[in-house]
Amino acid sequence: MSLLSPAPARIDADLYQDMMNPSRLDAFARESRSHVRLDISYRAYWHVLFDAVPQLLELSGPDGRAIFLPFMQWAQEKNLTFDWAYHIWAAEWLLQSEFRERVGADLALKLMAAAASRWSGRDRDLDYCGIVIASRLIGPTKAVAGWKLSSIETRFIEVEQVEFECELPAPEGNFGCFRTPGYELDHFPGWRPIPL
Repeated sequence: MSLLSPAPARIDADLYQDMMNPSRLDAFARESRSHVRLDISYRAYWHVLFDAVPQLLELSGPDGRAIFLPFMQWAQEKNLTFDWAYHIWAAEWLLQSEFRERVGADLALKLMAAAASRWSGRDRDLDYCGIVIASRLIGPTKAVAGWKLSSIETRFIEVEQVEFECELPAPEGNFGCFRTPGYELDHFPGWRPIPL
C-alpha cells in the first residue's frame, strides 16, 4: 500500500482539500513534499495552541497529536474561524473529548487568558478597550480580562484574572464574554456567546 497520493502535488493549490483536513497528513509519506507542506501549514496553529498553554501537552503527550488533530478536525466540521477565540474553541472541544475529566478551573483559566491575550493584540475595533471572558468552570465571581495597550509605553498585553464583588449569572454555554469600552469594569452588559 502506497502512502503517496495518486497525483503528487506540484503546488499548494493541489493540496487545498488536504490542508483543510488535518487527518490527511498521515496519507502522505513523511519524506514527501506534500507531507512537508501540510506539516508546515499546521505547525503555526500547533504553536499558537501549545506555546500559549503548554499544560495541554501534559494531557496529550509531547507531540500534542492526541489533542491537536482531533480538535482541528472538529473545528473544520464546525466551520470555526481561528481568531481570538481559538483557545476557547480548544477548551470547548476538550470538554467534549476523552480529556473532559481532566479539564479543571486551572486549565480553563489558562485557555481563557490565551484567548484574552489574542483578542487584546488582534482586535482593531476602536470602540472597545477590553474583553472579559467567563466560564462555568471557574465559578460565578471570577473571569479573565484582556486589555488593549493604553499607552505607547506599555510593553506587554495586559491579561488579568478578575474577581467580582457579587455573583454574576453564568454564561449560557461553557464560556461567555463581553467587551468593554473603557479600561474600567464598571458595568455588566451580560454574557454574549463566543463568536464563531
